Amino acid sequence: MLSMSNLPRLCLGALALSLFTACAAAPPPQQARPEPRLPNPGPDGVYKVEWPDLREGEDRFIGLTLGADIADVCRLPKTSFAFDSSEPLPQEHVELRALVDCLRSSSLEGARIELVGRADPRGTAAYNQDLSLRRAARVKEILVKEGIPADRITTRATGASEAVGAQPMYSYGYDRRVDVALIGVAHAPR
Repeated sequence: MLSMSNLPRLCLGALALSLFTACAAAPPPQQARPEPRLPNPGPDGVYKVEWPDLREGEDRFIGLTLGADIADVCRLPKTSFAFDSSEPLPQEHVELRALVDCLRSSSLEGARIELVGRADPRGTAAYNQDLSLRRAARVKEILVKEGIPADRITTRATGASEAVGAQPMYSYGYDRRVDVALIGVAHAPR
């Protein structure tokens, strides 16, 4: 039988039950995603990395960056390459074609360029040197195929020796690129 003297105890019991139910239904707290750890390199010196899902603002591409001199003349966007590869993505050939057109323009007619391949610091020094050289050579191959004379293009590779990316490993994307610069031009022609 419900009496007025039992009402406060009943209310306290109902309140305790509702708080217990609310706490039990609360989602578990989100834990920060741990930083991926690099395994030891394989026998070929290449790291095999299990990549987590991309976070907002991340990419896994290699960029083609233009020196200020040639970028000023050509006004080209960044070109991307597949991760751990020297092959540009198919859609990036449009930007490479635009670079070809710019190199054929009267303002850059006869100008020489240098392609500098770069790599992020993962992998052995020898592997990174080879990969960055392949990246620069592949861009040169594409430009020559499009009609730019090979003697106007020099290539070199820095491997990861000039890498600027730091931990976490997601910042390494900046180092996976080929830089394009004019050779022997004090300022961009107008």
